Amino acid sequence: MQDLAHDLPAPAAAFPDSGPDVDPRFSRASATLVVAVGGFDPTGGAGVVRDLLTARTLGARVRLVPTAWTAQGAAGVRSVEPRRPAALAQAVTDALDGAPAGRTAVKLGMMPDGAAAQAVLEALRAFTGPVVFDPVLGASSGGALFTGDPGELLALAVRSALVTPNTGEAERLTGEGVADLDGAGRAGGALVAAGAPAALIKGGHLTGAEAVDLLVTAQRTLTFTAPRLSGPAVRGTGCALATAIAVGLASGQELEAAIADAKAWLHAALRQAVRVGDEWHLS
Repeated sequence: MQDLAHDLPAPAAAFPDSGPDVDPRFSRASATLVVAVGGFDPTGGAGVVRDLLTARTLGARVRLVPTAWTAQGAAGVRSVEPRRPAALAQAVTDALDGAPAGRTAVKLGMMPDGAAAQAVLEALRAFTGPVVFDPVLGASSGGALFTGDPGELLALAVRSALVTPNTGEAERLTGEGVADLDGAGRAGGALVAAGAPAALIKGGHLTGAEAVDLLVTAQRTLTFTAPRLSGPAVRGTGCALATAIAVGLASGQELEAAIADAKAWLHAALRQAVRVGDEWHLS
């Protein structure tokens, strides 16, 4: 495979319709729609609420479809109440009704179980736009958000333009150990071999002075590198990154450019994180 690298933050693209309140990388997002499908986190730090805040910050319109209602906070997950699969499938179908062709992306997050994943997969059957899947298996504060065999999520990974697991999720999805970039490459390769068009293995949980995410496709492997920021752990970064990538894809960017711009935006946003009770959230 060809090995390429992106060093972040990347320079912002200059678009003539850039506004004062939207990152110029995403100034073309105002005509786009992101349908965010995932869990409801009452803290607002993660899940579809974070998807909403991210997409709106970047100028896109948003429709939300909760897959489950959770009770969670800084102490971890207390309960998960999945939505009925038939109701979930209908909600996704309704959210896609009338979506602008060529300007819509779907961002998938938490699936509480295999039945939810199958319901969403069926509802996406007629959708031809890009799908970004962040396979959330547990909360960063602790506790499971998915019950069942992680292999039940592979069909959604195959259906998506990009799947974005962190190292722990990549290990559970593929059975590959991910303690370093070599492990990330093997896990990404396993996802691609299973049929996923592209896998972005997020390296935030690895060690080193730089945070390195690895993009694996059938054609090449690319690294996206940013200086590792010191400070407290921030909730919802995986949700935000996947949503920002979805915004970029919906606005017509190629995958690599969408990832680079989303990573650069998130790196800057992490510097502005705010404390909410006992947690830190993106502002």
